[in-house]
Amino acid sequence: MSGLVLFLSVALAADADADVTGIAGSPIYSTGDIRYVAALPPDFVANTDGVSVGQSFVLHQRLRPGFELRLDQFEAHFEADVLTGQLVGDPWDIPRFQDARQRQDIGVLDDGDAFVPRRGSISGRLGPVGVEAGLVTSHWGLGMVANDGAHDPVGFGVSEFGDRVLRLRVGTALLGEPGEAGPLRVGVAGDRVVEDDTARLDFGQAAWQGIGSVVWVGEDGARYGLYGVYRNQTEADLVRKTEAGVLDLFVSQPLSVGDNSLTLALEAAGIRGSTSRSTSYNSREGLAIRSAGLAAQARFALPDDVIAATLRGGWASGDGNPDDDTSHDFAFDRDFDVGMVMFDELGGAVEAAAYSQLTDPQYSAVPAEGIDAIVSEGAFRRAAFVQPIVELKPKPWLSLKTGAVLAWQTAPIAQPFETYQNGGNPTNHLGEATTGYALGTEVDWAIGLGDTPTEIAGLTTRPQLLVQGGHLFASDDFGGSTTGTLSSVLASARVRW
Repeated sequence: MSGLVLFLSVALAADADADVTGIAGSPIYSTGDIRYVAALPPDFVANTDGVSVGQSFVLHQRLRPGFELRLDQFEAHFEADVLTGQLVGDPWDIPRFQDARQRQDIGVLDDGDAFVPRRGSISGRLGPVGVEAGLVTSHWGLGMVANDGAHDPVGFGVSEFGDRVLRLRVGTALLGEPGEAGPLRVGVAGDRVVEDDTARLDFGQAAWQGIGSVVWVGEDGARYGLYGVYRNQTEADLVRKTEAGVLDLFVSQPLSVGDNSLTLALEAAGIRGSTSRSTSYNSREGLAIRSAGLAAQARFALPDDVIAATLRGGWASGDGNPDDDTSHDFAFDRDFDVGMVMFDELGGAVEAAAYSQLTDPQYSAVPAEGIDAIVSEGAFRRAAFVQPIVELKPKPWLSLKTGAVLAWQTAPIAQPFETYQNGGNPTNHLGEATTGYALGTEVDWAIGLGDTPTEIAGLTTRPQLLVQGGHLFASDDFGGSTTGTLSSVLASARVRW
């Protein structure tokens, strides 16, 4: 089996606050996000047992109300996802895996995730020191490692998840003039993870984090940040453990090019540690973790964003030898968008179908330890990508966007069950031997209406209609010669305030 894909949710603060609307005559402010997504996902065979996604039209609902209580020195925040899930349509057919997006279920009333609290915290200042305590979500940099699931994708698709932690944080700003916050922000925090990409408290996984960060905020909006994290995680069996540290560097620099704008951003992270959550053929006691990831983005825009061009890229280290004692696999956050189909649909379903095979009693009475670590819910992992995007806004209420994703794996293309069956020789999910690293090319497009401030029932809202499409031309090594072109279409109606 391949090594552990370790992902840490470690951010200290969001890059941007949500829009809020005050309730007249009170210190209470309201936030909200109501979204309906009608989807036509691609259907394809995901493993050699003939298991297919089997999902056709489906309508997904997400309701996310929130409130803020603002006093002189302190604020209280509450936010939750309520009655979120698939309302009507056809669920997917992959057995024995509970998809975090509830794609295997229809209905929202009887689901354990029908009410998911996202925030329940108090924050404020004690003199020059800022304090935050409670349940929070967080976002750092480009969202490569920590992602709150509340930021719109840079490219295409929708945000689905969001890392949640119980946090106690203290921080302060230095080097400022008397009475003013300085540009140097330092902080420390302690977390108990409620849910992220590798741990869920309700599944019995106990994950703790200690965090320290330093951020420089320039007057021109530049941000230079570095944080370090120590993470200790124990699995539900109280035996398998993970200890790891991460360093994450983030840089964002806005520039002016005449009347136009150019923003350059980069995030780089490295992980080092050990785990017994997963093992390998030659290392039954556990694995060392040595992995790294990089994401970069350049955005050039004319005034008022009438025309904007973005060039994105990313690299996640891959494990070329899954049988040794070290894991080099790195995974981006599952809410970091890289197209709509290649990773989110095809990659996610192939991983879930591999889990289905590896846990099938006809193949193994006792599944290998850490088998759940192979499923990343469609995250970009052990791969490299380049993504150009062009967006036009002929009117403030009309946006047209198109782009492409070209991607390659940084380790052999190998589905774990089929590769094991083939004597360790790299084999894809359709039982075909692989020789290259190219994953394929995806073409995406989007048409958006609205998303401009509009008064509705006394609230300043941002209603939006958005239609998106993705078309994947997978490489032969990724099953393209059999599946052909895979297409996905999403139509969403959304109101935010």
